[in-house]
Amino acid sequence: MRVKDQNFLKIKNQSIVLEYIIKNGPISRAEIAKHMEMSPTSASRIVASLHEEQLIKEVYLHTDDIGRKATYFMANEDSVISVGVEIDVGVIRIGFMNLIGELISEHSFPFNTDSYERVADFIGQTVNELIDREAITNDRVIGICIGLPGLIDNKEGIVELSAQFNWKLASLKKILEEKLDYKLFIDNELKLKALAEYLRTSMDYKNIAMIGFGNGVGSALISDGQIYRGKDNMSGEIGHMTLDPYGVYCPCGNFGCLQTYIATDFLLNEASKTRPMKHMNELVQAYNEGENWAVNIIDKATTYAVLAINNVVCAYNPDAVFLSGSLIEDYPEIREIIIKKHSNSNFFPQSRSYELHVTELEGNGVIKGAALSVLRRFIKNLHVKGDV
Repeated sequence: MRVKDQNFLKIKNQSIVLEYIIKNGPISRAEIAKHMEMSPTSASRIVASLHEEQLIKEVYLHTDDIGRKATYFMANEDSVISVGVEIDVGVIRIGFMNLIGELISEHSFPFNTDSYERVADFIGQTVNELIDREAITNDRVIGICIGLPGLIDNKEGIVELSAQFNWKLASLKKILEEKLDYKLFIDNELKLKALAEYLRTSMDYKNIAMIGFGNGVGSALISDGQIYRGKDNMSGEIGHMTLDPYGVYCPCGNFGCLQTYIATDFLLNEASKTRPMKHMNELVQAYNEGENWAVNIIDKATTYAVLAINNVVCAYNPDAVFLSGSLIEDYPEIREIIIKKHSNSNFFPQSRSYELHVTELEGNGVIKGAALSVLRRFIKNLHVKGDV
């Protein structure tokens, strides 16, 4: 047990020191020891082991001591690469991130996402080609995380249900393991995007909730820097809350789910009862032109969106709520209606103890969150050579 405890502390100390250097470098051994409240000898050993693995690098800065150069350390940003992938309706996005959390490249590919087997084939081939094209050696790639909408078994890498793609029990990780020789993770895209939002805000909040309104409806909670998953990674699946058991059929198998009142496909189906429509731009244009039927559809959907915000706040009690998704990010008219209705609503809680924001992440939010999740796993489970 003692050996196990010592190994645990060693890994933990290495992880904490590396995180501190990433955030605060260039920094000296003495500053590291002081911040970590450890002996100079222990700090020096950890720094030496991180340096040996090329995760950090030396820099020399002049001090006030008669222009003497002192040795400082900072993250070696090019030492490792994490890969984030997003599967969205009709498009696949891939991004590469360095050790300090910067996206060094990102790529977007239009692709028919109806078949998960074809999607897996494309991702496997394309990621390998991009790694070769960008001259990234295999040992630098610490893992790949793939984010997509739906109910995801993140431990087994199985997409249990994605209503957006009509996928059921898709063993995505198993298929990809035959094509990619790296650590693989599959996760819900909104959870990953919420993680990226939390880190983007420099952890100004202890707990944040993100709500996505678009092809589906969902929410995610970040609590103390960690994704809250629930027992089976299904926390936040508000899109499948039943509002009316006699309502419209949902691909999940139930009727009257929340997303059948807000998600884009259902809004277009409702609009097509009046006029055939294939894209939200047409419905929004009709709304802007004041056509009553379009105004009624948008008004009803935005009211349900405000109810969803209220329900998430009641369930999670977050410090802040971030709105995201295509309906929020692509259609300012809809976004402003939701924000106005929210500010004027009389829903519980009256105290308004939370802040409401619109995400500032651009279209790469999911690939950022996916790559960051890989990077955080790598640092947390860091185990490099050397005694501490």
